[in-house]
Amino acid sequence: MTDTPNTACELCGSAHKRTLHRIGGYDIQQCEACGFAHIHPFPARAARAAFYAGSEVAARKEKKKRGPLKRVAAFARHWLRRVSGRTKGTVFLRELTRRLPAGSHVLDIGCGTGAFLATARTRYQCTGIEISEDLAALARELGVEVLVGDFCEYPFGERRFDAIAMVSLLEHLHQPLAALRQCRALLANGGLLLLKTVNHGGLNRRVMGANWSGYRPPDHLVYFDPASLTRALETAGFRNIKIRASLLNDSFYCYAERDDGSQSVAGMAA
Repeated sequence: MTDTPNTACELCGSAHKRTLHRIGGYDIQQCEACGFAHIHPFPARAARAAFYAGSEVAARKEKKKRGPLKRVAAFARHWLRRVSGRTKGTVFLRELTRRLPAGSHVLDIGCGTGAFLATARTRYQCTGIEISEDLAALARELGVEVLVGDFCEYPFGERRFDAIAMVSLLEHLHQPLAALRQCRALLANGGLLLLKTVNHGGLNRRVMGANWSGYRPPDHLVYFDPASLTRALETAGFRNIKIRASLLNDSFYCYAERDDGSQSVAGMAA
C-alpha cells in the first residue's frame, strides 16, 4: 500500500488516501480519515448506459460463474437464500410492511429486471427507474411503470415517494453522496430509504484482499463500510439511520428516513 494524496475525499474532504490494491488496471483507493473507498480512475460516466446493455450484463454474469469454486459459491448462495427466505425482495418487503400501509408509493432505483418490484407490487404502487433500456423492458413485463434514465437527472417534477429502494446500486455510482441527496429530495417527509450495498468493512474483504468478490472494477466504483455509509447518509440529510451488517456477509442493509419536521407530503406520487 502506498500513500496517494489525490483529489479530496467526497465524504470528509481529506486529501490523504492510500492505495489498497491494483486490480485490472484500476487502483482501489481508501480515505485514511473516514474509510470511504473507490476505484481510480473512474470510467467515463457517459459510457455507463452501454455498460448495462443486455449483452454486457449477460457476459459479466457468465464470467462470475467461471471456475468450479465460483460455481459452488453461487450454488450455495442460491440455496441459502431459498432456505432463509432472505432474497433482495423479501428483506425490504418485510421492512416496508412493518412501516408503510398498503398502497403507498414506492420507487425502485436501478430496478434491473424487476426482482424487488415483483415482490413489492402485490402490496404497493410501484415505479422503477433503470439506466438500461434492455433491463427496463424486462422489468416492464411485470406490468409496472418503469422509467429509463439516470435518476439524478430524470425530470420527476413534483412527484414524491413514500419509500425508495436502492438494491445493490450505490456501489455502481460515480457520485454516491449526490445520489443520496437526490433520494432524499424524492422522498415525502417521513419517507423511508432502503439500501443494500457491498460491505467494505466485512471480514471476507479483509481476508480475501484483492480477491474479494466485491472488487469488480469498473462495475463497482465505490465502497462503504457501515461507518462511512452512516456518515454519507447524515451528510445527505437523513435521520434515524439503522444498519444491519454481519462480518461474514459481503453486503449489508441500511434503513434511513427523511424527517424534516414539516407537514408530510406522503402519497404525492402520481
